[in-house]
Amino acid sequence: MAERTARRAVLPNAGRGRRGDEETDKRRGTGRTFRGRETRRRLIEGAKAVFERDGFLHARIADICDAAGISHGSFYTYFVSKEEIFTEIVDSVELNLLTLEPAPADADPVERIRAANEHYLLAYAADAKIMRVIHQVATIDAEVSETRLQRQDAFARAIERRIRHLQEAGHADPAVDPAYAAQALGGMVAYFAEYLFNTDNTFGFDLAGATEQLTRIWTNALGMHDAAAERAPAHD
Repeated sequence: MAERTARRAVLPNAGRGRRGDEETDKRRGTGRTFRGRETRRRLIEGAKAVFERDGFLHARIADICDAAGISHGSFYTYFVSKEEIFTEIVDSVELNLLTLEPAPADADPVERIRAANEHYLLAYAADAKIMRVIHQVATIDAEVSETRLQRQDAFARAIERRIRHLQEAGHADPAVDPAYAAQALGGMVAYFAEYLFNTDNTFGFDLAGATEQLTRIWTNALGMHDAAAERAPAHD
């Protein structure tokens, strides 16, 4: 996970590919009123609960409407299909996962990395059930898979830029290739989050220990000095 940057990364929007027609735009216009926005929000929340419970393939629009407490016909005022509302959820969940608030310019580099790792793990924990479904759909839906790869690539490039800044400031080993490091370290945290929250976690890892250890691995890989970590005991 990259440390917090001065600007948010620009990440692809998964909905762009499926929402270009005029009919969809007309339906989206109903979300401009308070009532429309509220109904749309309820549909998204209901859909998320149904997808988490039933998975994507078995989820039904009728069940989504029941969970949202609205009539079946009203669904099509806001979304054209189950696929579209799922894509909306993917956008929301993954953008929250990968978008970090800017840190103060004078923040300690290692603490920023630690805070960013903690943000990723906490965000993943909050949406672990739907993340499991997103992973499953990405294996059968080429568009979802491609959008996720584009988004992750954009985020990796943001990490790469920040590593370069750390090297230029003398905080990180200049011999480390930022592109390799961004992919390897970002992938490490993403995989660990999946293991921590969507498996039996047979090793008994916990969030606090994961945050600390992933940060140590990250900073060690970049050749960074962390005085606070050196004073703290190793996590068993």
